[in-house]
Amino acid sequence: MKATLVIAAYNEAENIGPLTSRIISTLDAVDGLTWELVYVIEGTDASRSIAQSFADQRSEIRIIYNAAPSGLGNAFRQGFAAVLPDSDVIITMDADLNHQPEEIPGLIAALSRRNAEIVIGSRKVSGSVIEGAPYWKTALSNAVNGLIRKMIGMPVADQTSGYRVYRYAAFQRISFDNPGFAFLPEILLQAHALKLTMVEEPICFKFRIAGQSKMALIPTARSYLAMLASRFRKSR
Repeated sequence: MKATLVIAAYNEAENIGPLTSRIISTLDAVDGLTWELVYVIEGTDASRSIAQSFADQRSEIRIIYNAAPSGLGNAFRQGFAAVLPDSDVIITMDADLNHQPEEIPGLIAALSRRNAEIVIGSRKVSGSVIEGAPYWKTALSNAVNGLIRKMIGMPVADQTSGYRVYRYAAFQRISFDNPGFAFLPEILLQAHALKLTMVEEPICFKFRIAGQSKMALIPTARSYLAMLASRFRKSR
């Protein structure tokens, strides 16, 4: 099996080194797995040079760089476009160590164990753990998830989690428009419309201890509202 990780990083110099080391250690230990890591790095701090120091040693790591931030959704769109067609699964996760790389093998295994096409690393199912998340971020996440579930009947509790594993063939059927954080629920809305099988697996979510969060309350809320308005217009 070949897994391709796509990670967007905007000024994450404090985290990208430990993250990359932990990814390499975790994936190298999985029998029968080949992997690639596609970083979409934006910003002007040392993130690019740190990631490049790993890429110089490991051919599995590729870097796409933009100095100016393009928005999380746009950054991931660039990363997805770089995924090679021999991939079996696509993995996405945050660059700030919110998500624990050591949980990747379990999320991949859940695809087959639960006969799923998308596995969401969820903060909102039994067994999940959340450490250190600020109240406003949790409240916004709960509000968005609750609204979408009420409007559309989504079978996923944590639609804003960026820790996911997709079967490559299923992901090829999905597109998204939102340039910001709201591309995350938008992907699941389309997957639901396509009747793709989505399941949630518990994760340990640890809010960043280094660097600054890029998820500002007002712009993020606007991103979600724009996505919901767009989906509502298309459904009419």
